[in-house]
Amino acid sequence: MPNDTKRVVLLAAPLMARSGVYRTALDLVATAQAQGHDWKALIGLRSSALGERSEAPGVEERDVVSHGRHVIDELGDWFARSDAVQEADTVITLISQSDIAYGRRLRMAGKNWVAWTRGMPWPDKGEQSASRTLAARMIESWALRRADEVWATTPILAKEVARARAPFIVPAGVPSSVRVHDGTVLPERLIWAARVDRDKNPQLFLDIARGTGIHSDMYGTGPLEQAMRRQAPQNVSVAGWVDARSLWTRPSIFIGTSLREAFGRSAVEAAMTGTPLILSDQYGAAPLLYTDPDLRKAFVLPLDDEEAWIRSTRSLIEDDELRIRVSQHVYDNAQTQSIEASLAAAQARLLQFGS
Repeated sequence: MPNDTKRVVLLAAPLMARSGVYRTALDLVATAQAQGHDWKALIGLRSSALGERSEAPGVEERDVVSHGRHVIDELGDWFARSDAVQEADTVITLISQSDIAYGRRLRMAGKNWVAWTRGMPWPDKGEQSASRTLAARMIESWALRRADEVWATTPILAKEVARARAPFIVPAGVPSSVRVHDGTVLPERLIWAARVDRDKNPQLFLDIARGTGIHSDMYGTGPLEQAMRRQAPQNVSVAGWVDARSLWTRPSIFIGTSLREAFGRSAVEAAMTGTPLILSDQYGAAPLLYTDPDLRKAFVLPLDDEEAWIRSTRSLIEDDELRIRVSQHVYDNAQTQSIEASLAAAQARLLQFGS
């Protein structure tokens, strides 16, 4: 068995859904173990999280019941009692609460600690009160400075994290999948898939769908879900939570409208299948998926120009050659964002620890 990076444990808690970070943790552990590496994970979720509990080897999943500042105490107690944490050579925390809990309660001697930030590490302006935003920024910055290393998954996220500490860029990844679309078939619908909350900007998707008149599906759960159901025009189905593997079976266009998006797993999953994309210029994965300057200008768009989104959507419907070109382009670039590539980058960086 390879012992180049020895024993690694991922800590991700508390998660609100079995979506991005949850699936990433499972994918990393499964891929590492398949390659003979000793990786494990502790994943804590709210009891309201949809989807089936994982029974994957090396993954311990449990409910997190505390709220507010008591969450840190609950996580710290769990991590401290965990054999996986005690036996690990390297601890990798994946979200801010895990950063804080590990940094505050443990910071075990003899272990390497990486804070691998997967999402924006603190609230954006207007998402919470000014005092809570300041407090969150201060305590997370403190935790990031205590870690041996900090990683970010995209340049957009790295820029945000650098307010506390300069990170290394170690990319995220999604499992490779079979290409099912090549752009030759007319798209049947627009797809939006994310947590239904302010930072994902679901209202813009409704406006785009209304402006184009194309059948559109909104997938995800979150605080704004019911508001979106009330506001949705007749051509939009607000479908709630579904297994991500079912999203890309029909010819579609993925619309990513986020105000701030550290990576954007759904966009990469869509690109892996050859599904064309239109993304906001605040989308972390956008410059990774659109590397051609002309295509990036056409399909990576500012958030304040609704008409540009409508024009770009219509161009993918009406121009067969353009749609085929976009499908090939994003598919090719998505291959560099596989979970295997992510794991390889993480392993390479761990080998350089302290260098």
